[in-house]
Parts: sequence; C-alpha cells; structure tokens
Amino acid sequence: MTRLLLPAERITVDLEDGAPVRFVWRGRDHRVLYLANRWRADAEWWRVRQWREHYKLITDSGLLLVIYYDLSREAWYVQRVYD
Repeated sequence: MTRLLLPAERITVDLEDGAPVRFVWRGRDHRVLYLANRWRADAEWWRVRQWREHYKLITDSGLLLVIYYDLSREAWYVQRVYD
C-alpha cells in the first residue's frame, strides 16, 4: 500500500554525482541507502509543462518512497511513501 502526498512535500536534498544521497523531510535527516529506480516525466503536457525527475529509493531508516526534482521550479519534493 502507498500514500500519495497531495500536495507533495518540499524537502532539502544533497546530491552526489547528480543523484540524491541525503535529504531532510519533516525535520528529520534521511540517508539514501539504495536508489531503486530513476525516471523523467513530463506531467500534464497538454497544459503547462512540468518536467520532473523521479527517484524511488530506500533510506537508512527503512523508508521506501518516491521523491522528485521539479526542473521548472528547481525544487525537491516527497511524492509517495510505501508502507
């Protein structure tokens, strides 16, 4: 089961070689242990273009979630949390 966060929650991310290695969400520091998947999406292309780079990852605390970088806003967000 998953929880889709609407709206997605803003986070602060540290990168290494262009990929997230650490982020702060809800005041807690999370280290990325495993990057499971990475993909780029062009959401709602028929309206305003929203280019996003998504990452499905596992953290040091055992969280499995999807974060994304919004290329037009230049900001990071948590989008989905897996139970």
